[in-house]
Amino acid sequence: MQSATLHIKVKPEVAKELKSLSQKRKVSVGELVRQAVSASYQLDLGLSLNNSQRRALEAYRGGYISLTKLSTDMGMDIWEMRNWLNEHDIAQNNAFHEDDAGNA
Repeated sequence: MQSATLHIKVKPEVAKELKSLSQKRKVSVGELVRQAVSASYQLDLGLSLNNSQRRALEAYRGGYISLTKLSTDMGMDIWEMRNWLNEHDIAQNNAFHEDDAGNA
């Protein structure tokens, strides 16, 4: 899938808040904007999700529920859920550090 580039202007205080939120969530400002656009307009997900699934997905995107809870609410096992998120270009709220592999 090829991406399109959009340029937007926001007030300086909005940019500052987005940067702060991006650091807290450990994602880029661009990713926050992509998530907001997708959530606001339900671009391609709205047709395939019921209201409860849509709420669960948005709770996951906001960091309020875990991937395990999301997969349960979506009726998928954890691996199906991960694949589904990848297929829909939805960021997974994973935290991985290089030292983690040695501790596994």
